[in-house]
Amino acid sequence: MSPEEKWNECCRLLSEKLSRQEFDHWFRPIRFHSYNETSLSLNVPSAEFRAQLEATYLPLLANVLRSVFGPDVKLFYEYSTNKHKKLSPRKHIASLIKWMSQGVYEKEQIIAMALLCAVAGENMFLLGPPGTAKSMVASRLKMVFRGGKSFDYLMSRFSTPDEIFGPISISRLKNEDRYERLTAGYLPEADVVFLDEIWKAGPSIQNTLLTVINEHIFHNGGQVVRTPLKVLIAASNELPAKDEGLEALWDRFLVRMVSNCIESDAAFFKMIKGADVAMSELPEQQSITDEVYSRWQQESKTVDIQESVVCAIKALRKSLAELEKEDGHQLRYYISDRRWRKAYRLMQTSAYLNGRNEINLTDYLLLIHSFWNDVECIPNVLNAFTSSISDSILKELAKIDKSIRRLMTPQKPMSQQEVAPRMSSDSVDFAEFDYFYYLIENYPGGDTYFSKWDYAALSNQTCDGVQYFEHKLKKNIIHTLIPGRPFVASTQNSGKLTKVKIQKCRNGALINGTPYAFKRKNSQVSGSYASTPESSVNQRVAMIQKQLKAATDEWQTSVAAIWADNDNLFLSANDLALINKMLNYVNEQIKTIDVKLNNIITMVK
Repeated sequence: MSPEEKWNECCRLLSEKLSRQEFDHWFRPIRFHSYNETSLSLNVPSAEFRAQLEATYLPLLANVLRSVFGPDVKLFYEYSTNKHKKLSPRKHIASLIKWMSQGVYEKEQIIAMALLCAVAGENMFLLGPPGTAKSMVASRLKMVFRGGKSFDYLMSRFSTPDEIFGPISISRLKNEDRYERLTAGYLPEADVVFLDEIWKAGPSIQNTLLTVINEHIFHNGGQVVRTPLKVLIAASNELPAKDEGLEALWDRFLVRMVSNCIESDAAFFKMIKGADVAMSELPEQQSITDEVYSRWQQESKTVDIQESVVCAIKALRKSLAELEKEDGHQLRYYISDRRWRKAYRLMQTSAYLNGRNEINLTDYLLLIHSFWNDVECIPNVLNAFTSSISDSILKELAKIDKSIRRLMTPQKPMSQQEVAPRMSSDSVDFAEFDYFYYLIENYPGGDTYFSKWDYAALSNQTCDGVQYFEHKLKKNIIHTLIPGRPFVASTQNSGKLTKVKIQKCRNGALINGTPYAFKRKNSQVSGSYASTPESSVNQRVAMIQKQLKAATDEWQTSVAAIWADNDNLFLSANDLALINKMLNYVNEQIKTIDVKLNNIITMVK
């Protein structure tokens, strides 16, 4: 027997004398280093680890070593210099994701999320047809844990608890009258578990799984056994049937992802033409030891949460409650308090593994893979998430837009002496073009003209209109659709007809909600401002500008900047596409408000 084999024998003897938890924590991280005559050298993680080990287990360790190596054996220690000690959690996880993704196409996020679930101690469900690499995720995940054990099984309606949790020990039942299972090699002793077609399992299996999944406890006869389970990955090509008592088991799977066939043609042909990829061996220093795993779990619990995420969660809870109410309380948008608590731990773990001490919105977005209960609800859930992130800025922009509308709405004159007749006060200062038109200043798309007779008929109420190019005049025209004055495009020699909404405002018109000034003959302020002095209008515009700047600055620093610098290891390109769509929408709203303010400034000049 070689010296290393003798050390393995020592480990076997120690495992028999200690609980599994004690052995995994204190002796599994120890590695054989060297042996010279009577000197045994062991590799331990650190000096602190050695001190705590000897304080508790030195007598037991010494007895076992003497029984295997002989009475003269002397024990020495070497301290680990493995690279993973120097790696940050982020670099460590990034290297594992890269290793697990070898030869895999379009499954990188599923692999990354499975690793995140394992570190967070949560479970994962994969929805998808056969042949989409669902079982591969679990098999590779097991290999990243040093000394990790796995268990996988294809469920059927005929599966029995013996096949999942181990057979009954006949000898103990016969000789000791004890009803216990032999769990070695079965689910209760596995670190990573994969159960395919989980919804086909019978009630006896499902009920036992509830306790194993949630509390990591297995009742073996009269004993309560703590399981080493890090993650259970379940798979099926269908969701749990309704009204069959599967809701509790379904709720235990925090992360739920769809595993489809390869969508990209380039990746598809690369996959079918490529040779089978042999997995490179995972370097020992990159594997996750029990000590590293325990440290990550403890340190991640100290991660705090940013205020922007708190605001987004509040908005999301409100949105989901409204969706649930609209859906007739069918529980398709219901999120239990337990799921929220687990989701918070998942976000903490994500932030920690990404090298941050606070949960930010990139961690929050990962919950889109947790908060759907039905495939049909996914689009609404995605919209609720993106809306919750932009909720605060859009509400602030709505307030600013309301202030602009109030500012642009003509006020009732204080007295007849202060205001000239309607036509003179509203339009006498506008420059006329071709006798019948006013020029709309700063209108997008080039010079655009508005009929002065249409303007005279406008009121504070929004009316319908059309924008078109009149070939005869070679001008862009906006025309109001006034009852009794039918508009026929062919008689107007018009093209590129577009519908618009028009409303009267000071010194111009609101077109699709944006104020536009009409070009004036001179720089005097129109008489429509008689009830509101120019200085007062300028002050109000300046106040609105200040309000807009504060809102946009807050948005840029607390939200937009996070996505600009996003480097979350667990987000996919599809996830970020949702955010980019939302960011573009918010930016367009900001630009629209800015245009409105600039047009108001033009009006009061």
